[in-house]
Amino acid sequence: MTGNASGRKGACSRSSRHNGVVTQQPTDGPGSDRPAAPPAPQPGELRPTGRPNARLGKTVADMARSMVVVLIVVGAVLLITWRPQPDAIRSVDPTEALTAARATAGYPVLYPEDLPEGWAITSARWDLPVDAEPDPAWHLGFVTPEEAYAQLGQSATINPAYLTGQTQGGQPVGEDPSGWQRYENSGLEPTRSLVTVVDGVTIVISGTAPWETLSDLTQRLSPTATPER
Repeated sequence: MTGNASGRKGACSRSSRHNGVVTQQPTDGPGSDRPAAPPAPQPGELRPTGRPNARLGKTVADMARSMVVVLIVVGAVLLITWRPQPDAIRSVDPTEALTAARATAGYPVLYPEDLPEGWAITSARWDLPVDAEPDPAWHLGFVTPEEAYAQLGQSATINPAYLTGQTQGGQPVGEDPSGWQRYENSGLEPTRSLVTVVDGVTIVISGTAPWETLSDLTQRLSPTATPER
């Protein structure tokens, strides 16, 4: 029993003698207060050092600056090369409005026949505009092959505001080779108009298209022409 007790005691402490005094010193056994050393790292295992990595921070900052430079260059290229796309021209079918006008107008309602390729009808109505009161008016709007605007207006009204509205306040500037009277206003993009009066019905061809285009349109007007299918 004494031998076993001594063995256990030796496992927990060791004796030393100094000037005849025996002292006990703890060992690394189970009863020791000394913290255990961490296990040795395995090959290839990464261990945190507890110190900031200045190189890593510098690398992230460099990447951020490079990204900003790339975005600036891409934005500049897009700004230089971008071009706005014009809105698509939307055509309408004038058949219903034309039929209603011819049924109720009491005079020949005109429509162009054999329009060249490139013309598009963008509006058609038979209604009562304010400047034509008390009479209704026939309206037909076009986009020309030159991408200019042209329109046909026709009404039996005697209201002077109708002519002013159709010509956009234009003033007479001479006679057209077609025999119609030319009107023109003084806007930044002048409105040109060709005007004639037949049996009390005022007919106006107007728009931003050249005189030649408007004059050609007057020659195509017919009281029997219908929209092509």
